[in-house]
Amino acid sequence: MAAAGLARFDADGRLIWANAVFRASLGGCPGDRLESLLAAVSLREDAAGAADRLRAGRPVALAVPQGRRGLLIPAEGEDGELVLTLADGGGAPAGPPDETGFIGLEDLLGDRAGEAERAIMQAIAVPLVVTRLSDGLVMAVNQPAGLLFEVPLDDVVGRSFAKAYYTDPAERDRLLAALRDGAGGVDGFETRLCRPDGSDLWAMVSARRFRFRGEEAMLACISDISARKRTEQALEAQWDQARAVLNGLGQGVMAFDRGLRLVAWNGRAGELLGLEPEFLTYHTSYAAIAGRVGQGLAFGPGGVRPDTVPDSGPPAALGAPLPIRPAPDERSWECIRSDGQVLECLIRPLPDGGFVVTYTDVTGRRNAEREIIASRELFELAIRAAREGIWQWDLRTGELWLSPYWWGMLGYGEDEMVNTAARWTELILPEDRELSARMARDLINGAMGECQFILRFRHKRGTVVHMLSRAIRVLGPDGELFRIVGSHTDVSDRVHAEERAHAAREEAERALRDLKEAQAHLIQSEKMAALGSLVAGVAHEINTPIGIALTGASLMAERTRVIRRDFEAGTLRRSDFADFLDMAGEAAHLMLLNIDRAAQLIQSFKQIAVDQASEERRVFDLRDYIDEVLRSLGVRIKRAAHGVEVDCPTDLLIDGYPGALSQVLTNLVMNSIIHGYAPGQHGTLRVAVRSVGADEVELVYADDGRGIPPALHGKVFEPFFTTSRGTGGSGLGLNIVYNIATRKLKGRIALDSAPGRGTAFTLRFPRVAPAERAPA
Repeated sequence: MAAAGLARFDADGRLIWANAVFRASLGGCPGDRLESLLAAVSLREDAAGAADRLRAGRPVALAVPQGRRGLLIPAEGEDGELVLTLADGGGAPAGPPDETGFIGLEDLLGDRAGEAERAIMQAIAVPLVVTRLSDGLVMAVNQPAGLLFEVPLDDVVGRSFAKAYYTDPAERDRLLAALRDGAGGVDGFETRLCRPDGSDLWAMVSARRFRFRGEEAMLACISDISARKRTEQALEAQWDQARAVLNGLGQGVMAFDRGLRLVAWNGRAGELLGLEPEFLTYHTSYAAIAGRVGQGLAFGPGGVRPDTVPDSGPPAALGAPLPIRPAPDERSWECIRSDGQVLECLIRPLPDGGFVVTYTDVTGRRNAEREIIASRELFELAIRAAREGIWQWDLRTGELWLSPYWWGMLGYGEDEMVNTAARWTELILPEDRELSARMARDLINGAMGECQFILRFRHKRGTVVHMLSRAIRVLGPDGELFRIVGSHTDVSDRVHAEERAHAAREEAERALRDLKEAQAHLIQSEKMAALGSLVAGVAHEINTPIGIALTGASLMAERTRVIRRDFEAGTLRRSDFADFLDMAGEAAHLMLLNIDRAAQLIQSFKQIAVDQASEERRVFDLRDYIDEVLRSLGVRIKRAAHGVEVDCPTDLLIDGYPGALSQVLTNLVMNSIIHGYAPGQHGTLRVAVRSVGADEVELVYADDGRGIPPALHGKVFEPFFTTSRGTGGSGLGLNIVYNIATRKLKGRIALDSAPGRGTAFTLRFPRVAPAERAPA
């Protein structure tokens, strides 16, 4: 079996090196272009089309000398190089290649299957893999494929399956479907593959279905296009950003990479060339665009006139606004559309091998536009600057030029334009002149390459115009600064709107502060009202024990007076003195009990009052404290004729703020008394407490009153919301409960209620309140 032909071409398509097999088949010397070598052999397409196909990573079938047929298989090399492998049958003349343009592996092997098969596989410089169609078992692999996937060949053949090497296993199913749709052949199939170490790569696959060792198999030629993909993605992202700028241009612009593929364009280009918007897509080939323009109706025959600049080389091809092949140097010409519109066309090469084509409508103003665009640099910078008031300052001559539109923004006509630095400075408000001078100095000194800031100018009518000023440095061929170019945009409306918004925001913040202060005052009033109710409860509760003690003391005083009188008169009998002693003991015992009861009540009420007023943190027994709070509300509860039930474990200690909890429970009880029941209706108020884990406590307060409609559930905790404003409700009771529960107690509260089913509030809070942060 003959060895495979190998050749390397540079990024411009010129031959660098070829082995003897390649030269014997296609000829060629270093420096020859790929197109010229392809033109010397028999192809199914023209040489230029075949070259484009190879650059795109797709194989090309050809007939080589001595009547043999072969296949050129491309691979991407370093720095844009193209590596070609020529595989041929090495035997007697064969028939023409199949319609897919690929030679079947069995055709290459002839009658020598085993040794010749391995020789061919290893001789081809591009990765080749043979897999069984039914299950994807790897049947044969050449050395380049092993290097690509970084696996030993012996560990792969007959031991692994193709799906393990796809990033997405479904991709192999998609490849098989494309193989079926392509009648057993597919080219240019791009997919992501993975290596055993987990790294992945982009690959372009050309595959053919054939019989291999008596089984249906697929031969895949794999090209690593990861570098190209990364470059394409970077270029596509870069051009996506630039496309927004390009679409703002009045010119049509198309940019092609060195592979003659479209990488950037704007809608104006398609409009001027008569192309449908959906036709222009990323990486559309130059040839396809030129062909579509030539077939369109936008241009008549002979409507292209070449540039007649002396010594510019041969003119561009006639008959279309795009030459059949782009020239290697800059060319310009004019073409006339069938509707009479005149376009100035310009092809300009780029340093990386690509080129840019621009189209400018110069109908009726050709000469005037050439005068406006004095240089390529000014044109490019006009794109970057604003499209409104444009200016430039020539540092070599000191001349300042301001566009008529710039003067128009300040109310001046063209006959009033005075393009001098002195006039410029005069129009700037005095407060902004130092800023303008400092920015100019920084640009001249190179402290910045471009700048953007707002300057205030005096309008002809005397008003102030706010302008967004942009400026950039322009360097000459010698690298020295010689011009500053910029633009101005009138942003007065935006500035005024921002000032109004700022004033409105300050006014809203001031109103919010006032509202919060008023709310704080109202909350404090509510707390004082609660303390007032507490005082009333104290007075009522201690009235009975104090009254009993007073009665006992009065009785003691009266009986003591009688005993003293009888004693002094000498008429005191032993039985009377014994009765007095019994009465004194009972009275003293009764007074001690009631005075002790009053002292306990006073101490309890005092603690509650101190807790509500001071909000100090301490450790307290929750059951005892709930009883004390309900005792302080006993007058209001008894007056409403409601019962009270408490279910709380004993010895449940809380390290927190008892005053906050007292306020919550007081407001909930008062809310039930005032709003929870219809007039004359009596019910039961229940307080149930349980531990939730080791760190939380759940307190459920419930009544069996008329309940709250679901439509009001979202409003009950809002400040100033009440359904009893006419009867004295402030709308702050439950809002205070919510704020204390979530802020002071660091817990959460939920409402469960329905009409006729009563109301329940579930409060969860930590047993040990978190330490409050000190104010910043």
